[in-house]
Amino acid sequence: MKTGTVALVVSSNHGIPTLVSVLTEDREITIFENALEEGAVDPLELVFKARAKQQKEDEEFGVYVENLLSQPFVRPEIKEHGVQWLKSKIRIEEFQKNETEACRIIADYAFELFSKNPRRQDFTLAGPTAKVRVKVLLMESSHDHSGLKSSIA
Repeated sequence: MKTGTVALVVSSNHGIPTLVSVLTEDREITIFENALEEGAVDPLELVFKARAKQQKEDEEFGVYVENLLSQPFVRPEIKEHGVQWLKSKIRIEEFQKNETEACRIIADYAFELFSKNPRRQDFTLAGPTAKVRVKVLLMESSHDHSGLKSSIA
């Protein structure tokens, strides 16, 4: 059974914890943890920049494939590979949407557990078919990310 990780980015204002963001990709969790260790002013900003860069690269590649498919001189086997890539991309996006919804539910429950017992900062939630490691990453409360649209990766 594979264990995924959900990292809760939490700030505390006058002792009251606030869930600021949720990170689910190991790469983003590592970026955040490294930024915290290095004393970054806004570690989440570094995560969001890396996320935006990756999204831009993915979009550019998608445009490249779409442009390639629209060319009349492209060999049929190359077009077939492009079509397969687009189908895979659609399946991946659907999977990510479902995963995001599940992570939201897990994060809300895990934050509730953390709020009741702030010493619980690294624990596992397990069900009959899955396990999730929950890490609570504490961030300085001076950062305001209330305007974020989506904080789950």
